[in-house]
Amino acid sequence: MDDKLKKYLEELNTPHEALAQARERALRIKRTEQKRRRKWAISFVAAAVICLFILSIRVSPTIAYAVGKVPGLQTIVELITYNKGFEDVLEHGYNEKIYATTEQADIKAVIEEVVADETGMFIMYRLSSEQDLRHYKDMQIEVFQNGEQVKAAVTYSNFIDEETYEFANTIEIASSEGMDYSQPNFEVHFKLKDETIHVPFTLKNEIKKAKVYTLNEQLEIEGQRFTVNEVRISPLRVGIEISIDPMNDKRILSFNSLELLDENKEVWGKISNGISGAGSMDEHTMTHYLQSNYFREPKSLTLKIAEVEALPKGEDYIEVDFEKQQVVFAPSFIDLSKVEVYPMQVRVQYKPGNMKHHRQLFGNAVDATGEQPSMRSSSMSDMEDNHHEATISYDLDNVQNPIKIYFSSYPTYLNGTAEVTIPLQVE
Repeated sequence: MDDKLKKYLEELNTPHEALAQARERALRIKRTEQKRRRKWAISFVAAAVICLFILSIRVSPTIAYAVGKVPGLQTIVELITYNKGFEDVLEHGYNEKIYATTEQADIKAVIEEVVADETGMFIMYRLSSEQDLRHYKDMQIEVFQNGEQVKAAVTYSNFIDEETYEFANTIEIASSEGMDYSQPNFEVHFKLKDETIHVPFTLKNEIKKAKVYTLNEQLEIEGQRFTVNEVRISPLRVGIEISIDPMNDKRILSFNSLELLDENKEVWGKISNGISGAGSMDEHTMTHYLQSNYFREPKSLTLKIAEVEALPKGEDYIEVDFEKQQVVFAPSFIDLSKVEVYPMQVRVQYKPGNMKHHRQLFGNAVDATGEQPSMRSSSMSDMEDNHHEATISYDLDNVQNPIKIYFSSYPTYLNGTAEVTIPLQVE
């Protein structure tokens, strides 16, 4: 079956608009269990393929690969692959068809679909041209609302390094303060070298309100206390707000494993290819984002917490003098022979106990006067002999040495787990 479907999809040549309309018809058929035949054979076949795609993508990488080659579906494949809550979004028709188009300098930019909720948006777009688009691989994207840049984190990926004449991807927007859709006029700016393509669009669909569950449940792992304040379930994301007890003797760096389980033990975990958190542990409160089960009606929900990264306070930073290019202080688990200090950069090689740890080692810095220098760049890479290398550099104008650089992640974990039952009475 996989080979036949793959062959059909590779040969399929359907306009983006027609294909998207077919998908919507298929989803509507599935929801209402209609059984009447379609008059148009091509539309019916395309719709059937999309239904099969939604049902099969998780169990068949071959089907996912083949469907991903159909114009207009690559981004849908990726979203469902990494976030199963997005499947519910499609099946319930919560995605809004847009098809706003601007053509400029022989490049056509299309905003195809948008999914929006209180936490942010997914904007699915496509660029096409008769010229090779890889020359614009350094493209930058900005999103505006009513003439001002959105006050939210905007993430996207650029072109691959190969000959490309059509490129489809997703812009993810996440707002820790919540999105305001009272004026739903947006515009995406694609900045391609000397050209900036503006594509305006307006949202018309209703934005569903989040389901908010207040817990204020205090938990403890290995003597370190924290409180789960609330759970906000929106169509795109579940936000888990957690506060850290400032009296803890260890600084919690990250909650690496957060999972929501229903009565059937089905798991909604962290979003693996998008924005995973907002806020700062240094400020003692942070919101972590999980996949959403908004369109489900579970009988029970349990939040499970594990793999909590933590370091003893006082050993959760290194202190360096950039002017003298030397280390002033480093915790005992850092091999000083593998620390290099340059005029604006620190490079550290270390051997983690968990080789799957690939998060950036360092984060915020504080100079001798309490000022925080701006981070310029950071990187993480694998080395030989099971070592990792982390580098970070800062803008050091008008700062006072020495400077403390705090760990943002390190693979040492509290010994234990915690869980809390979420009361399903919506506020």
